Amino acid sequence: MIKTLPMRLSRRPARVLLAGLLFVFFILTLTRSRHAGGRHSKTYQRKTKSFFPPLRKKGGVDPDYCENFPTQLLDDIQIVLKTGAGDAAKNKAHLATVTSCITNLIVVSDHEEKIGDRQVIDILAELPASYAVNNTDFQAYAEHKKAQAEGETVNYSREGWRLDRFKFLPMVDKAYATNPKAKWFVFLESDVYFFWDTLFRLLDQLDPTELHYMGSPAPGANDLRFAYGGAGFVLSQGLMKKLIPPKTVATEGLDTRLSVRYEDWVKEDCCGDAVLGYAIYNATGVKLEALYPTFAGDELKKMVVDKERWCVPLLSIHRVQPEQMEGIWKWERTRPYNQKPFVFSSLLAYTHSFLKEGPTREFWDNLSEAPVRKDNAAKNANACASECSNDPKCLQWSYSQTVCRFANYIKLGNPVDKENGGQGEFTSGWDLKKMGELGFKVDEDSDINDTCMEATWLTPTIHTSKQAQ
Repeated sequence: MIKTLPMRLSRRPARVLLAGLLFVFFILTLTRSRHAGGRHSKTYQRKTKSFFPPLRKKGGVDPDYCENFPTQLLDDIQIVLKTGAGDAAKNKAHLATVTSCITNLIVVSDHEEKIGDRQVIDILAELPASYAVNNTDFQAYAEHKKAQAEGETVNYSREGWRLDRFKFLPMVDKAYATNPKAKWFVFLESDVYFFWDTLFRLLDQLDPTELHYMGSPAPGANDLRFAYGGAGFVLSQGLMKKLIPPKTVATEGLDTRLSVRYEDWVKEDCCGDAVLGYAIYNATGVKLEALYPTFAGDELKKMVVDKERWCVPLLSIHRVQPEQMEGIWKWERTRPYNQKPFVFSSLLAYTHSFLKEGPTREFWDNLSEAPVRKDNAAKNANACASECSNDPKCLQWSYSQTVCRFANYIKLGNPVDKENGGQGEFTSGWDLKKMGELGFKVDEDSDINDTCMEATWLTPTIHTSKQAQ
């Protein structure tokens, strides 16, 4: 892919490249560059309306979690869920929670099956036969089909993971062919949690006839950024029309599917989301509109909440386990009713509800990272907590093996085995006073959304390509 891409890009006319450079220069004057996972772009505030409010009544025996879901919006938004063999538990959890209310959902995988009332499409079956020629990574597909035909269970494997990259191009082809009138095409994976209200508010601000390719940036060939599949990504109707040309006299006899046009590329690269990004740039000249951390792609335990992100809308979380998927979904749908957008600090009411019991957790690592080089802080957990309290930037701390660590962010972290490898205690704590000043409250009646008068929306960052320059 790294060798092929420059050759492909070099075929673009010089005047197109010049226009692209002028466009990039203009964008860069409006936004500051950011590497994936770093500080986000400039922001703006805009009042948005709620499309997907929580249930007005809590819980109940069997509440209808899809109550108030704006299914009418799905006339304009096509949702696609990508999964694979060995993801049975994730699929079941996702279809029972996050995508349970999506009436026009397309589910694609590397094998056909029925999950409840959902039909899963074998998207690889729609690829040309040439994909299997001299392609060792594609051999797992035939093995999967054989095992399923013989009634065997197909589990997750590295060979199966290598198949995943071949799903991206045909699933985009499939989405557009199935619903060409959709204004937006949204793609997510079976371990990705989506906050639908955030998505609906975001798309409501944008023109679908313009060329939009949005997601969380990952570094690719020639300094191009592509949308990381683990955070989900969005394509506009305007982009789709240019990316996949319609059948006309000019295209008669040609197969315009992405999976055909970019077959050689996907065979050579490791990652389907990267190849899709390259294909989009090659076919349309459009680069990724990076919207990290709204498209977060981070694990729940590693999700960073700090002063900068406090009011930034949150759209996606990655590597969510099935039990977490169910827990977040039920909490989100039954939390206190609020018209304001779901932002990073909103998540604390779920992840850090245990702070109602006190500011510390034993045998817990909250993933604080910076060791404190003060003798007093190393004495014990209480001394570490005291030093954190005295540091204006410290929001949380951890103590283990005479090492005190601070962090200027809030994270959930994970439990530590009580044996701790024979290393003794591991205590984590949070500075509730400073968190309270930011807006986090531990009493039952407080709604953390009230701490943000308006959401702080991100202005997309568009990165340059050194090779294109």
